[in-house]
Amino acid sequence: MTRRHARGYDSGLGRRDFLKLMPLGAASLGALASAQTPASVVSIPTIGDAPQLFVDLDRVEHLQNVQQAFHSVEKHPANPVLRREKPWERDRGTWGSVTFDSKEKIFKVWYGGDSGHVHTTKGQKEMAPSTAVCYATSHDGVHWERPNVGLYEIMGTKDNNVVLDPAYHDGMGHWETALKDPMDTNPQRRYKAVGWSSFDWDGPMSGIYTMISPDGLHWTPTAEPIVHFHPRKGTQDLGPIGDAQSLMIDTLQRRYVVYLRAIPDRKMSVSTDFVTWSAPQICLKARPGEEGNMVYNHFGFVYGDRYLGFLTYFDHDPKNPTLTIHLLTSRDGENWERPDTGKPLIPVGEIGDFDRFTNMISPAPPIRVGDKLHIYYRGMAQRHTPYKGKDTTVEGGGLGLGLLRVDGFASLDATYEGGKVTTRPFVTHGKELHINAKANFGKLQAELIDQQDNPIAGFTRDECAPVHVDSCDCVVRWKENATLGKLQGRPIRLKFYLQNVRFYSYRIVA
Repeated sequence: MTRRHARGYDSGLGRRDFLKLMPLGAASLGALASAQTPASVVSIPTIGDAPQLFVDLDRVEHLQNVQQAFHSVEKHPANPVLRREKPWERDRGTWGSVTFDSKEKIFKVWYGGDSGHVHTTKGQKEMAPSTAVCYATSHDGVHWERPNVGLYEIMGTKDNNVVLDPAYHDGMGHWETALKDPMDTNPQRRYKAVGWSSFDWDGPMSGIYTMISPDGLHWTPTAEPIVHFHPRKGTQDLGPIGDAQSLMIDTLQRRYVVYLRAIPDRKMSVSTDFVTWSAPQICLKARPGEEGNMVYNHFGFVYGDRYLGFLTYFDHDPKNPTLTIHLLTSRDGENWERPDTGKPLIPVGEIGDFDRFTNMISPAPPIRVGDKLHIYYRGMAQRHTPYKGKDTTVEGGGLGLGLLRVDGFASLDATYEGGKVTTRPFVTHGKELHINAKANFGKLQAELIDQQDNPIAGFTRDECAPVHVDSCDCVVRWKENATLGKLQGRPIRLKFYLQNVRFYSYRIVA
């Protein structure tokens, strides 16, 4: 692979520190057939504390009288939870990323504002407002405070929450993702961000930039793009690439991943030090008939022992052009799949709502709050160009909040007639089987079986205490066996019996 160095950073990675994130959701499909790949030709996984989701069925061997259902978020009634309050903020929604600082116990967001100036870029016809990067904090993720950081003058005052010099590239950038890095022990590189700049539209300086910060307030961008809009011939410049970018801090593989626009597909570039980046490779392909910017933007995040992601999808229906957010799945963070969910994870709103036509990803991982996931997104009541209507003259929009049950992106559902879910073989070193299920008006039981389908004595269905609760974390027990200790290290399978149950995930805790 071609590799290059972006000037402006010192390298230095620290010890592994896993991100702790979670999910919620709702859309049903028909009954599913058994998985195709024989267990004998796949490696036997080790299952531990990471939740085993049902967004894909690669660890499910057989379903009987069970339907896979995908779920959408519940939109917060206070939406948009972050909207224009200050003169330097924007009316029509804004890019931004929300994180939770577990050390400081506070929500943080970096989002786009207006510097009060306009710019025109060579090669573009229209004047555009110059952007500013704003910062806000919250104790609950709903109500936000804008600290007066006093760093840069905006509209005649330094009493503002702007944290990037508005003169940088004349405000011609947007920084979709800013995250606190749990891997890097260098305090000067604690925060990392990725953005797009069109400062040099026809030249080599437009493209994707990164920046670092010790505190999330004082930022240092790279001197030139890490991936170029117009790579220079005869150089090691990476590209060409467009805007609509995102960053993933991959704690499973100890690397940084930038996801990029490569119309009609999506590409990715990888770095282990946030300095040297690999040549972009396709990671999400457009489907037949999907042209232009329909596969608009996406990002990924670590979820337990796997990856999930969100896709902004642009439906070019001239009668109803909408942008909606959909679920993505991946086992390696490099090959992304779009499950047939039947509906968006975050649909557009109804008439009168702030997100009537346009919902875009806020590329930061979901945040677990109790038994719910906070999933933020950018919403607007306006159509996206080139589609126009009277709505395009209306001001409004902001950052919305969607709520989802932990592990609730998808479930396996069975009616009162009863259904069965049998896993593929696995090995565990854990002791307790925990499940996430809605069974308060039904019943769930579990049975452990060997590779010959024989129930294991002491762990049969009849010996299992029935589960009759709606819980994100319920322990399953057997009469004579409080733990799975005697089965550690040997290949086993689980068979779940469901009766009027919505089953979201399972895990085995040490």
